[in-house]
Amino acid sequence: MEASARAPEELYGLPLEEFTSARDALAKELKAAGRTEESAEVKSLRKPSLAAWALNRVAREQAAAIERLRAAGVDLREAQHEAMSGDAGRLREAGRALAEEVNRVVALAADVLRAAGRPVSAAQQEKIVATLRTAAVDDEAGDALARGVLVEELESTGFSLLGPSGDGDSIKTLPGAERPPKKPKASKEALEAVDAARRELRRCDAEAEMAATRARRRAERAETAAKRATEAQREADQARAEAEAAADDAGAARRAAAEAADRLAAAEAALP
Repeated sequence: MEASARAPEELYGLPLEEFTSARDALAKELKAAGRTEESAEVKSLRKPSLAAWALNRVAREQAAAIERLRAAGVDLREAQHEAMSGDAGRLREAGRALAEEVNRVVALAADVLRAAGRPVSAAQQEKIVATLRTAAVDDEAGDALARGVLVEELESTGFSLLGPSGDGDSIKTLPGAERPPKKPKASKEALEAVDAARRELRRCDAEAEMAATRARRRAERAETAAKRATEAQREADQARAEAEAAADDAGAARRAAAEAADRLAAAEAALP
């Protein structure tokens, strides 16, 4: 197959364990075609982290979920700007809506990890949540997520992703989430509104995290109960089989006893 300019991006949609071998094969193919610079660039591509890989798969398979996340992020930024002007009426609801979309995508990413037999640890979920929060409010980060080309989880200080063109600068480090410019003469009321909005957003985040923790615990309890039910069913089936075998043995013993009684009666009748 002839190497294509979009092939590097396609690497990030592969199963994680196939990334390195596919990357090396593509680099070899490009080199054989005389495209040595592109070959070197492809060879330098890093394998995505587990959290980044899971989100890349979600972006490629559940694009609508990422669109909803980004739309909620846009709405939150608009609400933040309104709060800077003294109107924080929409900020609380916008923060809650974004938290809900983050939770939905986190659940999808967890499904991807489970389907691949990968651990869904609390640490991985925290990385996924941090990445989604950044991607929701930063256009460039959101574009990287939507394309499914994340290399590492996103943080407030910066993140890594595949370059936009697939050639030239294939790996770039971009700035983190942009903050609205601070107005030079913000009123005291506006500053207080922003502080209140930030507290409310933190509260919404905390509620979302607690809800996710409760959901994980309930899922664990359900799994434990299912295992116990399976074991109880197995024991019940075994006990039923043993009871049936014992009943058969008892029937055979009764028949043998009846035959012995018949022989005894015949022997006694034959006595003079």
